[in-house]
Amino acid sequence: MNPSLRYTERIPIEKRGSSGRKYSRLQQYPSGGHVGGCEGDHVSLEEIKLPTRGGRWCGQGSGLNVYYTETDTLVLTLHAAATTQGEYFDNPLRFKIKYKFLRRERAVVRYGRGSGTKYRGEPVRNSECSRVFQGCRARQCRLQSPNFPGLYPRNVTCYYLVKALPAPSPNLVPVITLSQGNDRLVHVGRQAHGGRVSPESRLRQGDECRAPEDYMLVYDGGSMKSPLLSKMCGTATIPNITSSGPEMLVVFETATSGMMNHLPNLVAGFELQAHILFRKMSSNLVPNSLCSQVIKSFGGNSGTVLSPVFSMPANTTCSYEFQGRRGEIVWLYFTKYYRVNRKQVLMNYMPCPNRMAIYNRGSTSNSQMEDTKPVAEFCDEQLPPICVRSRQKGTVSKPCTAKESYLSSGSSMVVTQQFTDASTLLPLKYAIHYEFVMVTQTGLEPGSDCDKVFTSTQENRGHFSSPKNVFLFGRGGKSSLSCKYTFQTQPGEAVRLKITNVGFRGNMCKTVHNAQSNLYECIARLPGSAVLEVWEEPWQHTRLPLGCMCDAGVAPATFFSQTRLVQLRLAIKDMSWAQDFNDFFFDAQYEFVKMKECVGERILNGSTGAITIESNAESGECNGFPWKIMAREHSHLYLNIPGYHASSQRCSTDNRVVVYGSHTARPIKSVCPEHNAINSIDVFSSGWNTVLDYTEPLQDCLIIRYLARSPAKYTMTWLEVRREPRPSALESLKSSDTRGHHTSEATCPHLCPKLDACINPELWCDGEKHCPSGADEQRTACLYFTVPWLYLALGGIAIIVILVIFTSVLVSVRVYQRGKVKRKKKKEAQRLMTREVILPLNFHKETIY
Repeated sequence: MNPSLRYTERIPIEKRGSSGRKYSRLQQYPSGGHVGGCEGDHVSLEEIKLPTRGGRWCGQGSGLNVYYTETDTLVLTLHAAATTQGEYFDNPLRFKIKYKFLRRERAVVRYGRGSGTKYRGEPVRNSECSRVFQGCRARQCRLQSPNFPGLYPRNVTCYYLVKALPAPSPNLVPVITLSQGNDRLVHVGRQAHGGRVSPESRLRQGDECRAPEDYMLVYDGGSMKSPLLSKMCGTATIPNITSSGPEMLVVFETATSGMMNHLPNLVAGFELQAHILFRKMSSNLVPNSLCSQVIKSFGGNSGTVLSPVFSMPANTTCSYEFQGRRGEIVWLYFTKYYRVNRKQVLMNYMPCPNRMAIYNRGSTSNSQMEDTKPVAEFCDEQLPPICVRSRQKGTVSKPCTAKESYLSSGSSMVVTQQFTDASTLLPLKYAIHYEFVMVTQTGLEPGSDCDKVFTSTQENRGHFSSPKNVFLFGRGGKSSLSCKYTFQTQPGEAVRLKITNVGFRGNMCKTVHNAQSNLYECIARLPGSAVLEVWEEPWQHTRLPLGCMCDAGVAPATFFSQTRLVQLRLAIKDMSWAQDFNDFFFDAQYEFVKMKECVGERILNGSTGAITIESNAESGECNGFPWKIMAREHSHLYLNIPGYHASSQRCSTDNRVVVYGSHTARPIKSVCPEHNAINSIDVFSSGWNTVLDYTEPLQDCLIIRYLARSPAKYTMTWLEVRREPRPSALESLKSSDTRGHHTSEATCPHLCPKLDACINPELWCDGEKHCPSGADEQRTACLYFTVPWLYLALGGIAIIVILVIFTSVLVSVRVYQRGKVKRKKKKEAQRLMTREVILPLNFHKETIY
């Protein structure tokens, strides 16, 4: 056996001279020119002040191979294997070495300069290259390979432990982030060919980094028992690798041997930047879980779940369970879902990598998933639908549609995200917006979204509020909303409503108090405004306003009614896409109160009548109950109240009489009553000034509400009136040409001229004045009706008949008497003839004269 040849050169840093060259020729190539053996000719580099490493370089070198020492002394050993003389001449050992001495302040790539001085950690005693880093929030911590930026030694294992100091707040957790944005500062493992390419194509991880490859291991914790975040090698930029806690361990392992063929445009080894950040500790985190959360509606109605800010190890799963209360459903949609494309490795093929699934769940946390089949499932090849417009700041976007979101069938929903690949080099970022929507409320009327009915048989008192179902508002896709809350009383009961809180954000409406009617009124109601109206219903199909509110300036406000039904209505029109129950809401209380039942007739009808109002201790509870006067078909009402207009300066009382019509929500008239007032106020029913529809006539009425504020007694009278249809102008012209002018007296003989209205005939000349001018009791008008013209006519006819009969009898008697005289004369002549009184034969008429 031939002895081996060894050439050793010790180069101390203190040696005089700045640079030099050493040449040596050995007649042997290493046996095996591939990485993994160096059993023949090889080179070793050792630093006396550091533990012996035992690594070797061999093979054919190329490129620029620079070695920067960590200490001041370097031992370079060239080992030539035993060869024969022929082998030496056929394959001689050649090498060329250049060396140079650098001052520390000139090594700026390794140590930095000035304010950019790099903190390389504290060396671990009796270790080759391990270091501990602390205080990286204030320092520029840099994790560097040994002898950076030159060739790193062979056969070494370096441990870099990064620790974060405690967070300034207990709800914050310090995390460590490693990154490198310059791909020229990372080169680990085999020599990469080509120029600068994308990280996906040049950076290798996992099983791609195989022995005897050099590689880095990143652990989510302070030991190698912690979850492995990444195993990587190659040349590329390093995205943010973030720990879940205050410690991170980086292990750098190099092979026992290698070749010197480094490209001149890349450094050898690596330099990683370490930063300390703080993440907020989630109160929804499941104990002993890395990222799984249970989100309950008690913690908030809505929010956003983000992907973990720290890196996720491979083959882990994050689970998000959304638990709503009874009557709630879960509304989910994605505002972001981004996944870096992965290179498909056939030997590690999975049918659904990085699977994301959505499940329905039962109403309790202990129940299993309702269906083994998910509601939705997505893999690398398909991403979930994303509602991008919902995250656009400063703009009002259309609500997310049903195709862009998911609704649970029950009160809970689960989202699982599997990380088949570690998210260190293939980041997976997502944002899930969730909202718990109250869709079920007790007491809702069938087929209604928000209408409720309250009775004293359920509860005598309670609390209610506006709906919180986002799908009833603009942000849920609706433009208008109308909710009715009805309170039904029993005989001897009254309702007291108290609006404790009102919030109508940006409402274009104002609430004012009408002192004359003692009501809150909403004025300047523009599109996009909301109102809260309160009505009472003393009788069926008869509603009276109790007030209207559209701003918070009058809250709290109380409404009291002793009618059969009270209704509160929330009405919103023309909502924008950004408005929901946080913009329009109210809170209220109700109470059913026992009261004395009001007796006496409150619904009146007939041709005329009078209402006496008296406010005293006995009738105090019933003063607020209204009166209703009903007119017959095709008729109207006229009401006369002694007093003045409510705004008149001659008004001397705080009491008011408020009159409503049958078709108007606002009062027709508000009157200041006076017992012995000379003046009076005339009020007609609302149908008096409208065109009558004889095909579908509506019964006209007047509703009177008395606002008693001081003891008094008043009497008001009412009259049923009728207005005959007036002919058109053309008809009037035709009738004037043919039959003369048309007068109201022709169709309305019982006309009150001052009212221009007809009254019932039974009231005409009945001994009591009903027309304001007393036209119905005038002597000239009543003479026609007081004289019995019919009987006189019949008497006259009878007299005429008697006279005719009497005349006929007289004529008959006269004729009879004349006939009797003639007969007597005839008999007398016959008697004379018998006496032979015969005239001479020569008798002539002329002789008589």
